[in-house]
Amino acid sequence: MPGSSRTSLDSSVVFQNAFDDLWRAKGEHDVRDALHDTLKALGAGRFNLEYPLDTGPVDMVSEERRVLVETKSRGAASPRKTGSREDETQKDQVERYLRDARKRWLGDLFMQDAKDGEPRAFLTDGVYWWGYEVGPTDRLKVVVSNKRTATAEALRSFLLQHVLPADRRYKLPVPDDLIGELLSGFATDLEVSYRRLEGSIEVRTKVALWSRCLSGAGMVPPNNEPAGQASLFVRHTVLVVAARLLKTLLRRRESSNTTIVLKDVLDGFPAWLNEVDDCNGLLRNIADKLDQYQWRGHAKDCLKSAYHKLIAKDERKEFGEYYTPDWLAQKVVEQTLDERWMEDAIRVAATMRSRDEMRGLTVLDPSCGSGTFLFHAARRLLRYIKRKHPRRMRSARKIITRIVVGIDIHPIAVEMAEATLEMALPPSRGDRSATPQVFLGDAMQSQLRADLSKTSVFAESALGTKLTIPSALVEHPDWDALISRFVEAATGGEDAVFPELKDRADRAGVLDAMAALRAIIERESNHVWVWHLRNIAGPIHMGHSKAGRIVANPPWLMANDTPDGVRKKLVAALREEYGLRSKVLRRRRATTVGDLAAIFAARTTDLYLVAGGKMGLVLPGGVLINQNWAPWRSGCWHGGGALGCHANLTGAWGMDDLEDAPFPHAPSGSCVVFAERLRDGAKCNPNDTELTDANVDLWSGFRNSPNIRRKESLFRERSQYLSDWDRGVMAEPQGLICVLKDNVESTRSEERVRVATKTSTKKPWAGTSLEEVIERAALVPLARPQGLRAFCVDVDAYLIAPLRRSRDGTVELPDDVDDQRFREMPRTRTFWLKAERIYQRKRTSNAGETLLDNLDWMGKLTKQLAFLNSKSSRRLRKVVYNKSGSLELRAARCPLSMIVNGSLYWMAARSEGEALYLCGVINAPVLQSVWRSSKTSKLHFDKSPWRSVPVPRYDSSNAVHRCVAEAARNAERNASKGADWRTDDCCAVLNSAVQRLLPAHAASSSSYSSSS
Repeated sequence: MPGSSRTSLDSSVVFQNAFDDLWRAKGEHDVRDALHDTLKALGAGRFNLEYPLDTGPVDMVSEERRVLVETKSRGAASPRKTGSREDETQKDQVERYLRDARKRWLGDLFMQDAKDGEPRAFLTDGVYWWGYEVGPTDRLKVVVSNKRTATAEALRSFLLQHVLPADRRYKLPVPDDLIGELLSGFATDLEVSYRRLEGSIEVRTKVALWSRCLSGAGMVPPNNEPAGQASLFVRHTVLVVAARLLKTLLRRRESSNTTIVLKDVLDGFPAWLNEVDDCNGLLRNIADKLDQYQWRGHAKDCLKSAYHKLIAKDERKEFGEYYTPDWLAQKVVEQTLDERWMEDAIRVAATMRSRDEMRGLTVLDPSCGSGTFLFHAARRLLRYIKRKHPRRMRSARKIITRIVVGIDIHPIAVEMAEATLEMALPPSRGDRSATPQVFLGDAMQSQLRADLSKTSVFAESALGTKLTIPSALVEHPDWDALISRFVEAATGGEDAVFPELKDRADRAGVLDAMAALRAIIERESNHVWVWHLRNIAGPIHMGHSKAGRIVANPPWLMANDTPDGVRKKLVAALREEYGLRSKVLRRRRATTVGDLAAIFAARTTDLYLVAGGKMGLVLPGGVLINQNWAPWRSGCWHGGGALGCHANLTGAWGMDDLEDAPFPHAPSGSCVVFAERLRDGAKCNPNDTELTDANVDLWSGFRNSPNIRRKESLFRERSQYLSDWDRGVMAEPQGLICVLKDNVESTRSEERVRVATKTSTKKPWAGTSLEEVIERAALVPLARPQGLRAFCVDVDAYLIAPLRRSRDGTVELPDDVDDQRFREMPRTRTFWLKAERIYQRKRTSNAGETLLDNLDWMGKLTKQLAFLNSKSSRRLRKVVYNKSGSLELRAARCPLSMIVNGSLYWMAARSEGEALYLCGVINAPVLQSVWRSSKTSKLHFDKSPWRSVPVPRYDSSNAVHRCVAEAARNAERNASKGADWRTDDCCAVLNSAVQRLLPAHAASSSSYSSSS
């Protein structure tokens, strides 16, 4: 055609011009730019300039063609000449880039088919060319050597034959956060569709199923507003659909054109998408976009970023979700899955005839999240098979899916985990049995008390209909296939025979359950039951078969933050039954305080880990030092009842001192604990099993080459002052009772002020604030850590507290708003009534019944007022120090009339000398390292300093005590003037006196400085 001829002529001219520029180019960058134009003229697609690899930038790269080009100045290209590094040749340089790119694009584990296309790298000065490949054998192969392209036609022929052959078009490597960016628009479109369909019975049924999946596990959607829940439901749908599309794409046989089976993608609660216009078109569009990329063979979990993109941080925190970095998961897996165990597991999995043979030979993550641990466990097993048993590589997928098992309580996480695990597996060869074992369920089985030996398993439909199934169906070695047959028969309206079940009563029970399920399906839906029953049965079956290894990051959630409901009560009961409530919590009669991770670890060990089995757990850093974790650290997890097990805690890694800490925002830091389960009936001896400083390694520096040292023990000795300190007033909610100094404005009346309370940031009070005119007398100075410096307290805030002075001169808190003191302050009373209405609307069940009750929570305010009213108040002095802090402990004196808030500890010293003495001891620089070492959590000092350092009571007749007090007086005088007291002589005098007072602790402080 004339048009085609003209286009061809134009492209030839463009190519000739580009060749002419390349021929004239001399410098390296000129050669690169001219060659880039030449490739563009040939329709080569996108070549990225200065493409970043881990080992350095490459001049030009085409990802879709898997081609790298390194350019040199004219005449400077030669494999033997020096490369970009002095210790390598240009050939070495290109090989370095080639191996790096191959690992990124193809992964480092899989035997690639010939058509997968090995990356190619070329070295050129624009005229002479050398080309290389690194194949599956890991040997460098020469593609072309010293090829000269002196004419435009010679260059065109060379490029089309070697650099741009027609068959070199491949899937792109997955960029960071691709899936999150790709799915954001899809989520927006679905929210529009949902609003149109939310009234239909089909959609309401699926929302009920979704909500039951979350709330039935104690995970109530955090946003109780309908619009918020709808948005979360849609985003969860998007993540599940994307994960299932990925699984489908990855499981297709590469040689076939298998289409996506949309009914599989829409199983479970995403089935509501069947009501959306052109649902098939929408899903195929997403599938086509995902299919452009090479997902298999990655070195990391790709789906975490998508979850973080679509699910808000607060919603992730609500469920205790701290997703493990890939590098840490890999190290934990390598430590826990030893080669001897892997050898046994692979040998049995390769030849097994019954699942019962796998007892003690599976690796389980009972809180698998997005699948990071499963991914790295599969990769470690695959590496071992490839290295030790290369002939088994064709059956490696079947072997690994029999060994690696995951459970999670979050329905979205389970879907993501399956897709993540699929990325670590070799391609499917059509073996339907080689499906990843990832189950949705409560791994703690919190509703089952003594064991898993019940005769029946209970399921519940989306609309609340009960279904009872004989446990024999679930416990059978081929339970997965039996459940599928059971549901297919019920769906098709047929009866089925189950000769595998030997007991006649079990077979009869299955037939009764089948009839019940058939009735449920007729009323509700047939989309969900294989999925639903498989997820119920999987964890129960795992409890019978037992794992040999557990690798996990249990949920980091304080037990009292668990949403109210049945599961919260069951979790509290499990803590008691496993003996995990510390003596301190028993004295306080606290049943809900503690970390869910401790209960989860003990319970899942008891349920799933075989005797002699090992585990590696990523846990909050408080495990190593916190008093609440002491019962767990013993390894004796039983409370005298039917439940319980014993574990030998063999070692731990403290990770807080790493420059790139795994969880930089975790309030208690992080650690890893390794343990081995002891046989049932083993004698409980914490001295042999507990985790101590002697088997804790502290990591510092950088994760790739960490400095590892053994944790040093701090000799702990109680101080006589331990019982004197008390925590201040819990001034919450701040938005109703706390006013910053800068937000107090004078009015025309000297007796009244305009105040704006400090805006609350914590749920359920977030955003709460009031602005009113009140009586000035209602403002009580408040000591806060923000105003506390060593030896000085600045008044930077006030508490709104209408204190009442009785006839005998004592100061008290009013009983209620009708109290006389309130009537004397009408403006404050109006303010308080308004605040009370807000308080009653938002207060939680564990808060005070009224705002006044909450102000005096646990009598903390009354106790401070009692010292103010004491007959000896003239002699008493209040001393305060900070409850928390990452660096130093600081203390100061303050008036008894100043109310101390809950972020400070306080005591009433018996004399001015004692108050100064305590301030001097606390603030002394020579003790700061030992104060930090005394902590029992990453952030909090609390009363730990007084449990660890034997500070003696002040004795005015003791010259050293007087010296400490006098040095503190001088330091206080300088600090009050704004001077830096540390640079004065009084600091040296104070340090010297404290060293004489506590020689063992002050003298050894330098030995703790490195750990702080």
